[in-house]
Order: sequence, then structure tokens, then C-alpha cells
Amino acid sequence: MHYIRMAIAYLFVIPLLILSTIYAFVPAGILKVFKADKSAERWLRICGHGISQFSLFMLGVSVSVDGRENLPSEKNVCFVANHHSMLDIIAFVGPANLWACIIAKAELRKVPIVNFWCMAIGCIFIDRNSPHSAVKAILAGVQKLKQGKPMLIFPEGTRSKTGQIGEMKAGSLKLATRAKAIIVPLTIQGTRDGLETIHGFKRVHARLSIGKPISTANLTPEELETLPQVVYGEISRRHDELLQLS
Repeated sequence: MHYIRMAIAYLFVIPLLILSTIYAFVPAGILKVFKADKSAERWLRICGHGISQFSLFMLGVSVSVDGRENLPSEKNVCFVANHHSMLDIIAFVGPANLWACIIAKAELRKVPIVNFWCMAIGCIFIDRNSPHSAVKAILAGVQKLKQGKPMLIFPEGTRSKTGQIGEMKAGSLKLATRAKAIIVPLTIQGTRDGLETIHGFKRVHARLSIGKPISTANLTPEELETLPQVVYGEISRRHDELLQLS
């Protein structure tokens, strides 16, 4: 059942991705030629949202989103989320209808079509085996935030293999604090059941919860010291609540 469900999904999703080089990137490229960069980004976001929604539908995954009222109006926002599945970003772009630059593993540069979409959202690639690469990624992320571009980071560094929240690295928040950005905690639950541990044809219900924003602009040294516990504690607390609802 697992392989049949995956095969059906890929049969429809992969052609849609391949064709996106035409219906998404060609019009965006034309718009950029005429200096309409914002319109080009808006078109790519619309296409990315549609592809994400379709992919989840074909996999039999529905994602409920709560906490939209917590989204700040400011642009220098750093979304901080736990990481369960390859579907997490799809849930972020699709059902949550959010768009942000992402710090992604360098290997994605070599994946056809996916690398186009990584460039479209402004991915910052990182070699996880290189400390120097991590420093460069943080500096690049700080620059994007200062330019008013939202960022999405996964402090665990990799996907959870158990469905539980892994160790979140305190240093990940330096990206937000150095840019004096607003941190928005995101809690994701259930997406792993829609891909990595998919079973049969039963529909999967996942959740994405948007937490209350935390401004880092005027934090005291003591508050900066405890910021990781505050942010990660909120994500863990909400994750436990969502597990009880599932």
C-alpha cells in the first residue's frame, strides 16, 4: 500500500514540477526582464502555493493551520520551526501560505527542478560538515532579514527520525538576534505520517501552529541568554498539545 500510494502521488506531482519550469519560471523571467521583480516573486509564490497544495492532496495529507492572527505585519520576521518531514516546507508554503528564505542543505543544489525552487525562495545553502559554512549562512541570513526578507530556520538541523522534537541548537537564533528581527515560533505535528512513515490509503491529518511573535530588538543581555529556552520551550509545549489532539 505504501509504495502504491507514493507511486500515484509521484505520477502526478513530478510532471507538475517539471512543467513548472515553463508555467512558473518563464513568466517570472519575462517579468524580471521588464524590471517587475515584485510581480515575478508574487507569481512564483502563487505557483509554489498551488504545487504544495496539490502535492499534499495527492499524498492524502490535510494540514490545519492555527494562529494566523499572530503573524506580524513587519517583514523582518524569522520563523523558527521544529522539523519532522520533507513535507514541512510544503505545509509552510501551501496551507499556511507563507513565503520565506530558507537555510537548506547544500545537497539540494544538485536536485533538478528543486534547485530552481530553492533559488526562487532565496535559499541559503549550508554544508553541514563545515563550521565555516554555518557562519557564512548565518551572516547571509542576517543580511536578508535586514533587507526585510523573512527567513525560515529549523534549529534541529535535520529531520526528526522519531516524530519527537530533537535537540534545538541555541546558536541558530543568532541569525534573528543579530538582525534584531521578530521571531515567530512554528510548531509542526503529523507531517511525518504523510511521507516518511506513510501507511495505506488512510488520509493523514497534520497541524501547523503559529505562535506569538517575539521581538528581539530591545532584549536585555539576560533576556537574550534565556531566549532559546523561551522559543524552543514554546514550540515543545505546543507540540505536546497538538499530540494530545491527534
